[in-house]
Amino acid sequence: MLIVLVKIIEAFVLPPGLFVSVPFVFGLLWLKSSKKKALLLLFFSLLSYLLTTSIGTFLFIRPLEKSFQPQVFENCDAVIVLGGGIFKTPDGYELRPHAFKRIVEAIQLAKKYDAVLIVSGGTLPGTFSVPEASIMAELARRFGLSDEKILLDLQSRNTYENAKNVTNIVRQLDLKRPVLVTSAVHMKRAVMSFKMFNLEVQPHPVDYLCDYGPLSWVDFVPTRESLEANMLGLHEVVGLLWYKLSSR
Repeated sequence: MLIVLVKIIEAFVLPPGLFVSVPFVFGLLWLKSSKKKALLLLFFSLLSYLLTTSIGTFLFIRPLEKSFQPQVFENCDAVIVLGGGIFKTPDGYELRPHAFKRIVEAIQLAKKYDAVLIVSGGTLPGTFSVPEASIMAELARRFGLSDEKILLDLQSRNTYENAKNVTNIVRQLDLKRPVLVTSAVHMKRAVMSFKMFNLEVQPHPVDYLCDYGPLSWVDFVPTRESLEANMLGLHEVVGLLWYKLSSR
């Protein structure tokens, strides 16, 4: 039990837990002298707590991730994989973890169904990196896919453009049963984007962020992993709201 207590204390005295404990303590101290400031600090503490713990992932992430379930496909002639970010190392550009998980699963599906692999991801404005699709395609070659089986969309800068450009590729090649691979938290917005261009895709979510195991004390303390996951979840919620408002 001592190690658990130490871990809990450590979680609240180091970032991101520090952003929970500090406003909470000052909020309690100011309750008598300045109630408005105290309530504001306590609200900030509560919000920080939700954003840095698995309680937040249960609220923000799980509903998005459960929108679609993994399934076995009867047939598939194309596997679409959306980019998830790259960064430059001393040895060159590499995929970020979310993107790596997506492309590895997509390659396995393409091999299983002998389908073409469509990698989609360009270069963000203001950056000087290579298109993300190029990095994904290179990894696919290293995993044994031939150039004839790899199609690239090098122009897309966001999910909407992913859907638009990939839809053009799918229709030009008269592909009928495309499977879409992206992170589970991102799948709902991605499917919605493809529907804007009247393309039905078979969703195959990967890269789950929410812990679906039984609850433990770890779920109630702030962690960097929970903060990152919840930020991604909020990004998707805002994106979905924007899509709905834009379509009106």
